[in-house]
Amino acid sequence: MAATAPGPRVGGGDPAARGARAGRPEPGISPLSRFERAAACFNASEAGHTVAGLVRTLGDPWISVGASAGSAEEVRITVAWELSWYQWGVDLGDELRPVFELGKGREIAEIDAAARQWNASALEGGRIVLVAPGARPGAISPARGGRRR
Repeated sequence: MAATAPGPRVGGGDPAARGARAGRPEPGISPLSRFERAAACFNASEAGHTVAGLVRTLGDPWISVGASAGSAEEVRITVAWELSWYQWGVDLGDELRPVFELGKGREIAEIDAAARQWNASALEGGRIVLVAPGARPGAISPARGGRRR
């Protein structure tokens, strides 16, 4: 596929000049979604290492990656098993403390419905990756009290 040349720059060479084409990705480059970026940040964090250990001990979890209330830069990651769950926030705008614990509990029913939209999976080693919603076999049905289908 042939690359197209970028359009002429506006305002001299200053990218901050009025009318400049700032913030657009280069043609052919697909930026990661904020959920994918949050999963990558989480996987590289201490929390990601914690989940990897829990996966080895408890088996495959149900995982939800979704918007967090309060900030467009925050993403909520929920990791749940039948008898325990953990939630972390990932702040894509905070380099000093990007991943932080939001909560944990024992019953899946304690988790709000928005955080039970199971749209991710743990690969070998516990690395979190996004999947199509409902694509994971054995997903938890919120209507059935958190039991596997």
